[in-house]
Amino acid sequence: MKLTFEGANMREIIDEMRSVIAASHEYRKIAETRSEAPDPVPEATVQEAIAPVDKPVEKPVEKPKERTAKQKENDERLRVAAKAKQAAKSKPKPAPEPEPEQEDVFKEVDPAEAVKTRQKTLEDLQTAYANGHHKEVLELLSRFGNGAKSFRELPVDAFVPIREAIDNGALA
Repeated sequence: MKLTFEGANMREIIDEMRSVIAASHEYRKIAETRSEAPDPVPEATVQEAIAPVDKPVEKPVEKPKERTAKQKENDERLRVAAKAKQAAKSKPKPAPEPEPEQEDVFKEVDPAEAVKTRQKTLEDLQTAYANGHHKEVLELLSRFGNGAKSFRELPVDAFVPIREAIDNGALA
């Protein structure tokens, strides 16, 4: 521990030192009074705690009864069922089957036709969303748009399958 004293002259510094020393002595006195052990427990109380009971117990403690064979079988069935339940929980769930790869339909489609399809699909999606078909629109976006959450995030190749789904009644 390092203490630094500041003052305008030597007298002020010495006064600060004396106040620190006095405070230190008071702190030691307080610490010593706290560290003193509390009053010991009277000897009579200790003897009463150790002394045996004068009166015997009226009803002796019963020994546990031997379990019957039927109870043991039931316990075993419960243990087996619990282990089976735990094993079923620990088994990994099978992964969902991946959706089949979609063909790249724009290779065969005219670019002008693709633009028309995109515009019509966007209009239909926006209209459906405005009319309260939020879940259906978002499902189409996530299913065919690789998880897109808005129309702007849709890749160009997603509009043809979305258009087909709309034509098949996905928004109805």
